[in-house]
Amino acid sequence: MRPAHQPRALTLASYLLILVFSAGTAHAQNPGAQSFQVEWQMRSGEHFRPGIEGYIYNHSSYRVGNVRLKVEVLDATNRVIREQFGWVYGAIDAGGRGYFTLKPLRPDETCRITVESFDLLSRQSP
Repeated sequence: MRPAHQPRALTLASYLLILVFSAGTAHAQNPGAQSFQVEWQMRSGEHFRPGIEGYIYNHSSYRVGNVRLKVEVLDATNRVIREQFGWVYGAIDAGGRGYFTLKPLRPDETCRITVESFDLLSRQSP
């Protein structure tokens, strides 16, 4: 038979985990220019599939993972015509960068890439 306080302790631990992950998600939705910088270019050539490739620079003091990118595809008038999502490969150390590739754009399109979400993995010293 279980003690009466055990389910409550489990529930409290669950709430604390939800709170920690919610804080990471809130930060992810509004990371600010101080946390992440996006650098990208069109990829082409005979050895590569056409597309977009680039790096996300992590300017925070945290190692992050599961970095999800939001790509707003813009027409010639800078109007958003569609959205797509992508992922950064692997974890990004504090002060480091992570690589990504995305689907190609049409010649008359450009895009705006932002970090949609991420997981805080650990704090790292500078």
